[in-house]
Amino acid sequence: MFATTRKVSAALAVVLSTGLALTACSGSSTATPGASQSSQATIELLPKDEALAAQVPAAIRSKGTLVFATDATAPPNQFIDTDGKTIIGNEVDFANQIGSILGLKVEWVNTSFDSIIAGLQAGRYDLSISGFRDTKEREKLVDFVTYAKAGPQIFTKAENKDKFKTLDDVCGHSFAVQSSTVQESVAEEQSKKCTADGKQAIDIRVFKTQTDQIQAVSSGQVEAGAQNAPNNAYLATQTNGALVGVGEAFAEGPWGMPIPKETGLTNAIHGATEKLLGSPQYKDILKKWGVEVQAIDKSVINGAIS
Repeated sequence: MFATTRKVSAALAVVLSTGLALTACSGSSTATPGASQSSQATIELLPKDEALAAQVPAAIRSKGTLVFATDATAPPNQFIDTDGKTIIGNEVDFANQIGSILGLKVEWVNTSFDSIIAGLQAGRYDLSISGFRDTKEREKLVDFVTYAKAGPQIFTKAENKDKFKTLDDVCGHSFAVQSSTVQESVAEEQSKKCTADGKQAIDIRVFKTQTDQIQAVSSGQVEAGAQNAPNNAYLATQTNGALVGVGEAFAEGPWGMPIPKETGLTNAIHGATEKLLGSPQYKDILKKWGVEVQAIDKSVINGAIS
C-alpha cells in the first residue's frame, strides 16, 4: 500500500476549477510530457551484474528488495499514474534499472519530502530517490549517490510571466515553496537581500507538497513559486501554458539518492548508478520524460558543491 491519499491529477484539479484547459492525453507510442507513461512501451531493464550484486549488504540481499522512499507529487520525476496507485516517472525508471542491476525488486513508500531523511535514519527505508539536492549539510546525515542535475526556476500564471523574471522581482510578493527544499533556503536568502537593498521582504509561503504549492499559485492564493525547472516544463504542458516557468533556472546542482551511512549500501548503489549512466537506457529514460537537461556523465558519492 502506498502512503499517499492524493493523485497527481489533484495537483492540477484547481486548474480545472478555475477554467484553465488541460492538454489532452494520448496513447501514442512517443512519450509526451503530460501523457500517462505507464501504458507506453517500456525501456528494457539492464541485466543483473553479479559483481555489483555481491556488494549489496547481506540483510538486503536476503530480503530481495530495495525499499525506496519518495514524495510522489513531483511530475515528471515521480507521481501517481491515472490508475490512482502506481508511482511512475523518470526517477522511478532509474530506480527500477538500479534494482535490476543489483538483482533486487524495487518497492516504494510514498511519504512527504520533509520526512524522508529522518525516515532513512530511523531505518524505515533503504534509500530514497525524490529530487534531493546533494548538499554539504545533508551529507552530514546521509550519503548521496548522484544521478542527475537540476536547478529551481520561478513559476507563475501565464498572465504574470513578465512580472517575475528574476528573484529580485519577487521582493514584496507572495512566493510558494515546498518545505525543506533548496527553494525554501534560496527564498529565505533572497528575502534578506531584498530588505538589505531597501525593498520589501518576500512573503514566503511554505507548503508540505508540490501539489499544494501548485494549487496555491494556480488559484491565485500566492503570486508565484519555485520548483525545479524540469517540473515547470511538465507543468506548462499539463496546463496548456496556463502555468509557466519564467526566467533562468538558478542554483543548479547535483541530485542524489540519500542512503543511510551505516547500512553499507552506498558503494553498491554507486556502482549500479555508474552502470546505468553508461548505458543507452539512461538517455532513453531522460528522453521519454522530456528531461534531457538533467543528464550527467558521471555519478559520485557525496558530490555536494555547497
